[in-house]
Amino acid sequence: MAQTGDAARTRQRGFLSRELIIETALALLDAHGPGALSMRRLADHLGVAPNALYTHVRGKNDLVEGLIDQVYAGLELDPDPATDWTEQLAAISRDVRAHLLAHPAVVPFAIQQPGLGPNGLRLGEAIYGVLRPAGLPDQAVVGAVYALLTYILGFVALEVPRAGTDPQTSDEFVRRLHGFFAALPPGAFPHTVSLAPLLARISTDDQFEFGVRTFIAGLEEQLRRSAPGQVPVGGG
Repeated sequence: MAQTGDAARTRQRGFLSRELIIETALALLDAHGPGALSMRRLADHLGVAPNALYTHVRGKNDLVEGLIDQVYAGLELDPDPATDWTEQLAAISRDVRAHLLAHPAVVPFAIQQPGLGPNGLRLGEAIYGVLRPAGLPDQAVVGAVYALLTYILGFVALEVPRAGTDPQTSDEFVRRLHGFFAALPPGAFPHTVSLAPLLARISTDDQFEFGVRTFIAGLEEQLRRSAPGQVPVGGG
């Protein structure tokens, strides 16, 4: 409930900060979804006048940038140095997915605008620090970072509607899904019918890991081709 009178004025003078605004906005999104984000509703939730917010955030785009950066704040960006670069990249990818899933209402905003706050920049720096020492050319490094983050954000955006229900662990869900695929007309969907047992049982985690491993395999192939003395495919 919005605060009024002396309490609201006191909060404007002494308690409002960028950190408080972003934390409150994130809690609002977590509770009510992406449609809940408006400067007026946030101000009401904080018990302040809307114009008080603009002392600390420049507008909604700046607020969204802060929200995205807050989600990235707790990322584990020091992968085990005893592992090779492929496992380090996979570990970072899993952590990014986990943090996005913890705040799914932020995902639509993260897709719409890049995360260029300090924590988003740290994430990019960490991935560069994995890929450049591995020997990938700089152009491939930059392309790989964009492609990987696009994959993770897109995957989580599709995953979010199922997040929290975890239906793939239910035997009943698997049985019903298998029945759906297996009952399709085999003349029209021969491959789908044949693959029904696998289609019914693959979990979201399996899908994510397969995508990351396939992505990394492509980078390994680029690395192999860029090695000194490597004869290009089709070369003499």
